[in-house]
Amino acid sequence: MTVSRVLVVGAGMAGLTAGLALRADGLEPIIIDKGRAVGGRMATRTIGEARFDHGAQHFGLRDPAFTEAATGWKAGGLVREWFRAERPNEDGSPNVRHVGVGGMRRIPEHLARGLDVRTGVTLTSLETGPHGVTAHAGPEPVAGGVAVVVTAPPPQMLPLLDAGGCGPPSHIRSALEQVEYHASLAVMARLDGPAGLTAGHRTPSKGPIAWMADNQDKGVSPVPAVTIHSTPEFAAGHLDDPAEVWVRLLCEAAASLLASPIVHAVGHRWRYAEPRTTFETGAVGYDAGSPVVLAGEVFAGAKLEGAFLSGRAAAAQLLSKL
Repeated sequence: MTVSRVLVVGAGMAGLTAGLALRADGLEPIIIDKGRAVGGRMATRTIGEARFDHGAQHFGLRDPAFTEAATGWKAGGLVREWFRAERPNEDGSPNVRHVGVGGMRRIPEHLARGLDVRTGVTLTSLETGPHGVTAHAGPEPVAGGVAVVVTAPPPQMLPLLDAGGCGPPSHIRSALEQVEYHASLAVMARLDGPAGLTAGHRTPSKGPIAWMADNQDKGVSPVPAVTIHSTPEFAAGHLDDPAEVWVRLLCEAAASLLASPIVHAVGHRWRYAEPRTTFETGAVGYDAGSPVVLAGEVFAGAKLEGAFLSGRAAAAQLLSKL
C-alpha cells in the first residue's frame, strides 16, 4: 500500500485542480480515477483517423481566477479561442468560447503532469479513522493518507463513502441526495466529406439533438468528424436502451443538418452530464475521524469553470483542517 499525505478521488478538472493546489502547498496527493484516462467529461477519443471531443465541447471565462489560469494555458499554446456566443457575459463583455488545442483532454493531461495520478482503479470504499484514510479497490487497500477529497458526482460519491462507514452528516447527505442530473447521449460520427456546419457548430431548434460540433473545424480531427449531443429529454428516454438504438436515431436526425453523409458512428453515455441544481459553497468538508472534503461542479456551478473553482476551494478547506 502506498501512503501519501492526501488522497483525491477523481481526475477530472476538480480533482486535478485540488491536487495541484495541495502540491503547491507542499503536500503529496495521490489522485485516483476509475477511467482509462484523466479528464472525466473533458474527453477526447480517436477512432481510426477521426478524433472527437465527445464530452465537454468548449468553455467560457468569467471568474478572475479561472481566467488567469486559462490565460496561462493560452500563452502556452494549450488553449485557443473557437467562437463567440451570441449571448454576452453578464457584465456585457463578449462571451468567447475556448477549446483545448488538439482536443479538450489535452488540458487535463497537461494539469496531470508531475502529479501522482492512477487511472483505471475502481474504488469500492473509503475508510477513515484517527490514523488517516484508506482507499480500497475490492478487498485490497490501494492507497492511504491523512485526508481525502472526493470529486465524484453525488450518486457515486455517497455509496463510496457509505461503504467505508464515513458518510457525511445528515444535513449534507440530505442536500446531496436531492441532486439530480441531466444525462446526455453522445454520438461520434465520421463523415464522407465536410460537415458544412456554420461556424463549426449548430444548436437545432427542435428534435432530439441539443448540439452538434465539427471536430475538424475545431482543429481536433484531421478528417471530417462530428459530435452529436442529445437533448436531456431524449437521453432520459433512451439512456438504458442498447446503444445501436439511440445512435441510429440521432444519426437520422443529424442527416438533414449535415452536408455529407455519416459513414461510421459510435455512441457514448454520459449519465451525469450536468447537475440540475448546484450549491454555491465551493466545497463541503466534515470530520469522519479524518478530514473529508467533497467537491465537484455541483458545489460551485456547473461546467468547467465550476469544477475548477470547486477544486481550489476543496484544497483550501483541506489545508485549513490540516
